[in-house]
This record gives sequence, C-alpha cells and structure tokens, in this order.
Amino acid sequence: MKIFNNKHKSAPEVQDPHLLSGLQMREMEMEDRINTIRLSILSFLVIFELLLGVSSLGLEPIVFIYDFGTFAIALTWFYIVRYWANLPTYQPWLKYATVLGDFSLIVLIALEIEYLAEVGNILRSMEIDQFELMVASLLVLFNVLSAFRQGRTVIYFSTLCAVAAATIILEHSHTDRTIELHEQTILLMSGALALAISNYQVNTYQKLSKRERLMRYLSNNVVDAVDQGTVEMKPGGRRQYVTVLMSDIRSFTKLCESHPVEQVTEVLNRYFSMMTQVVFQHGGMVDKYIGDAVMAVFGAPNAGENDARAAVQASQQMLLELQKLNQSLAADNLPQIEIGIGIHSGEVIAGNVGSEHRLDYTVIGDTVNVAARVESLTKAYSQPVIVSESVVNDANLPNCFVSLGDAQLKGREQSIAIYGLS
Repeated sequence: MKIFNNKHKSAPEVQDPHLLSGLQMREMEMEDRINTIRLSILSFLVIFELLLGVSSLGLEPIVFIYDFGTFAIALTWFYIVRYWANLPTYQPWLKYATVLGDFSLIVLIALEIEYLAEVGNILRSMEIDQFELMVASLLVLFNVLSAFRQGRTVIYFSTLCAVAAATIILEHSHTDRTIELHEQTILLMSGALALAISNYQVNTYQKLSKRERLMRYLSNNVVDAVDQGTVEMKPGGRRQYVTVLMSDIRSFTKLCESHPVEQVTEVLNRYFSMMTQVVFQHGGMVDKYIGDAVMAVFGAPNAGENDARAAVQASQQMLLELQKLNQSLAADNLPQIEIGIGIHSGEVIAGNVGSEHRLDYTVIGDTVNVAARVESLTKAYSQPVIVSESVVNDANLPNCFVSLGDAQLKGREQSIAIYGLS
C-alpha cells in the first residue's frame, strides 16, 4: 500500500491534505502510465530510424549499433521509471527526472538520424525541414503530457526543456531561423495548453472529491444545494414546511444487553446503510442518527413534489427492506430487529447549526418533537408505521391510511389524530 505524505505540494493551490494526498497518488499512477506511452513512442521512433537506415544503407552494422543501443537506453529508462513510480512513498522529484530524461532521449534519437543522414543519406526524399517538423511535433506531444503530472512548476520545466531540445536539434541541422522561431513558439503555446489542462483536471478533481466526502454525511439533494449555493456554509437557517420521519429499533436496550457489542455494531451498520439508501431514493435527507434511531427529513433544503407522500412511500419500502435485512442477519447468525416509524409534517427552521468551524445542517422545531412522539406510539398501538393527520392531508394517498383515533402525546396538552397504514 502506498503512503503519501503531504509535505510536497505538487498541485496548484491545493490546501486540503486529503485532496493533496489523492492528487499525489494519482500523480504517481499517471507517471507509470506515461512511462508506458513513452516506451511505445520511443520504440516507434527507433523502428522508424532502423527502417530508414536499412532502406538507405542496407544491413550496415552502424545502423544496428545506433538503433539497438538507443532502444536499450529507452528500455532501461522504462524500467527505472517504473521502479520509481511504484515506490511506497511519494517522490516529488520523479516528474522532473522523467521530463528531463524524455527530452534527452528525443534529442539523442534526432541527432542519430541526422548523423546517419549525413553519412548515408537515409532520409532520401524526405527533406530535413520536414523531418525537423516531425520531431517538433513529437516534442509538443511530450510537453502536453506534462499536464498529467500536476503542478505549474513541472509544466514550466517541461516547456523549457522542450524549447531547449528543439533549439539543439534545429541548430544542429542548420534550420532556417524563421522555422526555428515558429516551432519554438508552438512549443511555448503547447506549454500554455498543458497548464490549462492541468488546472482543469485539478479543479475538477477537487470538486468531485469534496462532493464525494460531503455525500458520506449528506444526501444528494443537500450536496446539490451546497454546489448550487442555495445552502450557505455558515450558521443560519430559514423557515420551511417539511415532513419528518423518525425510525427507531424496538427493544434496542435489550438487544445490547444480550449480544456482544461487535454484533450490535454490525447490525446497526447494516441497518443504517439500508435505511439511508431508501431515504435517499425517495428524495429525503438523513438529518442524523440518534443512537439506534434514524431521523430523516423530506423537503429540506429544497421542497419536493410531495414530501409527505415521499416520506410515506419511503416508510413502506423501509419495511420491505427490513424483511430482506432480517433474512440476511439470520443467515449470518445475527439478531433480527423490529422497527417503529413515526411521520409528521409541519414548519421547522432548516439550516446550519454550530460554528463557522463545525456546522451541522439540520431542522429544528416542534415538528421534530411531534414526529419523535408519534414514533413512540408504534409499539403501544402494534403498528409499524404511524403518521399524523397533517401527513394524511398532504400525502393525498387514498385508501392508504386507517384511523387510530386521537392520541395524547407525551409533553403536549392537546391530543392529535393519528393513522396507521392500511
């Protein structure tokens, strides 16, 4: 397993240590891939040089000595870079070494071909200017590859090396000054292109990585709201009409007393994972886990088409998924569970609670308390799901509910009408 420290900042303006570590890992993996591309291109050049030499000079030893010697150098360089790229720690110098090695090999091959052209006219009908243009195109390709190495400095270094390599080759072949300046300008432009590609990659990676980390704690709709700017990342909130779903495992205390903590943790994790997916599928947000309870909110941060209906349908699917979960738990010799679900609709304050350094997006208000109290009635009424009258009125699901009468909620003076699922 590779271990990447965060001391070397290879990517531009990356402050988050987790993102930086990911970029460093990606950089080492990409260096290994570029290594394979390099060997393929250099092998093509060597074969091209060999075919030119044999067609012009025949089976002259000098052709094979130069070509096989160059290929041996390229192959040795390939295995050295592969070894470095697969070291267990991040190597910040590797990209600079490979850039320098790449352009050095290109210069070597180009000078070899020019030498053989002088002694044996191996280029034949190909004009020397055409050959130099082909070499310059290769330099552009290798320079653009620096975009995948991450970081402005390495792109500047690569562009400098590319221009220097082109200058050496073109000066050696006594190329016209106008063509030389033209190709050097193209190489500088390729550096600008590589820089743009690199910045785009880093920005995209940062955005996707941050989104992935947010999605471990928030639902898709909350993450989307953060991306779109409808939820500000600072303390505060706004009044909203939502539907709150509370789900609780029955007799959880007894379950904890009669089973090892490892088994209880395994059951909880599998239960939370399954129920969370159901909530997300119906457009809800998991506000928090409270011990063995799940608190889900439908309608925050943005209202859905019918949040009460979505919450009711989510509760129905939760019961179906619970049956599958219990079958799986039984097969693994783990305790099975029962749950109670309470649902209530009403106004809350939805927003960020905490400080600027640690925020929780949540909902606060009497609606939350009522949903918790409604859930607490499920065991007494022998109902897996109980909803309030506001949910029935909002959900607009005919023949879905059965009246359970009025119930006095703990801590409240007025009773409320409650319903079960038919």
